[in-house]
Amino acid sequence: MTGTAVQWRRVTVVDGVDRREILVSTLSPLSDSLRNEGIDLESRSVVVIASDGSRIDVSLVSTVADGALLTVVEPQPAGRAKTLPRGRVGAGALDFTGVLWISAASVAAIVAMVTALAGGPGGAVEGLAALRYAAAAVFALLAVVAILTIHPHRSTQKPGTVFSATFVVVPAMLAFSAGFLAIPTALEASVHLAIFAGFAAAALATAGAHVRSTGTVAGGATGLVTVTLAALAALFAATLVLGFDVSVSAALAAGAAPVALRVLPTFCLDIPDGQLLEYGEFMRNRWTVRGAIPEGSHPVTAAGMRPVMARARMQLRTGTVLFSAIPALLVPMLLVAPGTGVISDVATVVLVATIIVSFLLSPRRANSPLLRWTPRVGAAIVALEFTVVRGLADPGLPGLVLAAVALVVALLVAATMVPIARGTRSLGISRTADILENLATAFSFPAAFVAATMIDILRGAVS
Repeated sequence: MTGTAVQWRRVTVVDGVDRREILVSTLSPLSDSLRNEGIDLESRSVVVIASDGSRIDVSLVSTVADGALLTVVEPQPAGRAKTLPRGRVGAGALDFTGVLWISAASVAAIVAMVTALAGGPGGAVEGLAALRYAAAAVFALLAVVAILTIHPHRSTQKPGTVFSATFVVVPAMLAFSAGFLAIPTALEASVHLAIFAGFAAAALATAGAHVRSTGTVAGGATGLVTVTLAALAALFAATLVLGFDVSVSAALAAGAAPVALRVLPTFCLDIPDGQLLEYGEFMRNRWTVRGAIPEGSHPVTAAGMRPVMARARMQLRTGTVLFSAIPALLVPMLLVAPGTGVISDVATVVLVATIIVSFLLSPRRANSPLLRWTPRVGAAIVALEFTVVRGLADPGLPGLVLAAVALVVALLVAATMVPIARGTRSLGISRTADILENLATAFSFPAAFVAATMIDILRGAVS
């Protein structure tokens, strides 16, 4: 009498956060093998999914291949409503507290802008120093209250995974306005000093928000904003100490924005070094054995990667919005500055063109509406600012022609975005766009260097 040999397949089963390797018999239903390994299939409604996404009927004899990956999924029952945690609001609900904070920050920004336009030495509001200082104190107090009271997340279904932009925007705007208004207008280079004080105060406020969000997925966003604002404050402080005009800082910061937007994705995903390379296996010679060996690798699970990916997505979105807004905020300072020569004027036009082209073409690889359209909105704002300022500064025929050409080019570029957004594809156009994007990103900072008259400054320093 001959017997039938039992055949076994070694498969991997993922059940929630539990991951195990089991042996599955090819002569019995799959449910028996799973039940023998302690996987609960009776007390809950589950579905077994293969690695290709197909559903497996566990009541039939197993036909899975050796080394297959099986995932046990518990579907969410339809119609079961989730209870909102206390203190959280729905994604579609109107957050009145957030509206109030945004309104307060907008008022602070408007007050600072009006003061910058009319509050210089001899300005209309120069005599209202006490009111300026009182407003600065109020805005500073509101910034502290905002840091302590605004929650860094707002969500309904997944608490702690949706970042609240109010948590960073409101304290930064209030603190910037407070620092800007705290500088007396009678000082020399008061506007330059006020901008530096505003960026320094905003960096301090976002640093407080970063401390409060430590250990959460919002920490990546607050950390990026803090570092960026601190870098802007350092740039304006350096140019102020060296005696340069405020347009120098504005040009350098605006020219660095396309480069920062291009390299941003490479810095968002933070993976430990030991996860990618087993350093202990290679640190054997006398020059490396004394160094600290990075922490070794560990199994990668969905539960472990979920906060890492959420943090990276928040940092990418925050950085995209921030770097897209920097040229729109700083380019007007460069455009209204008095011209220093033909070379710097031409470099300013080239700088604006490179920013627009880079911001229009770089989001083609983005996979979300925010990442696709935020740089394009920033490019449109820069083009509009250039058209208006140049047209008003030079009402003659050359200025009007230049403004009209810039406006027509901006409209043509915007019109080409419509068929591209609808799915039109062309390999030749894509290659051409890649070349233009790379050239614009590469030449943005050199153009900013020339537009900031840094060549003349270096020539005078070494002569």
